[in-house]
Amino acid sequence: MSTQSPAVRNRRGGKGLYKSSGTELQKSGRKSKPKKLPEFLEPREVEALIRFAPHGQARLAMMLQWRAGLRISEAINVTRSDVRLDAAPSPELLVRQGKGSKDRIVPIHGELFQILSAFVGVTDKRAGEALVGKTRQVAWRWYKESLKKCYDVGAIPDGKPCGTHTLRHSAARYWLLNGVPINVVSQWLGHSNLQTTMVYLQLVSDPGGFMERVP
Repeated sequence: MSTQSPAVRNRRGGKGLYKSSGTELQKSGRKSKPKKLPEFLEPREVEALIRFAPHGQARLAMMLQWRAGLRISEAINVTRSDVRLDAAPSPELLVRQGKGSKDRIVPIHGELFQILSAFVGVTDKRAGEALVGKTRQVAWRWYKESLKKCYDVGAIPDGKPCGTHTLRHSAARYWLLNGVPINVVSQWLGHSNLQTTMVYLQLVSDPGGFMERVP
């Protein structure tokens, strides 16, 4: 039976887990998976995507993602009773059972207020019924249809990636560009950890305009 230490045996024919000192682990040699930045659209591209939406339900789903930062699963499940247009001091949206089964309240942007007011005014859905009420797969087909039209007319560069999460990313970036504090952005997005939201700072090179102040 060998009396050599594990460190010595590994140096002579093992898997290289130890350095020559026998005290520290070497790296396994595996390459870590590259971390890509979130995909986003510029405001003018978002406007085109929404404009070419195939119908009102698709437009509402997209607007809920763009102006309220909702996940697609949240956007398609917003009910009539979740929309609080008369709330004080300002209109608000109740997002039920988001990621982690958590509820949150998001302020309603003026543009979203207009489309929600119009939609609620004409819909025959009851209080607890979802305004969009379609599956994620159906919503994704709406996005692809609108995106193709945007490619065709050059409103969005042909081949630029866009998925059902892209408008949420775009919203977070746009909020930061317009001075919304990172902790507020995190709250609106429903993140349980501020570190999750910090990735969006990488999409904004100078949110505070600090470079202009450098002499």
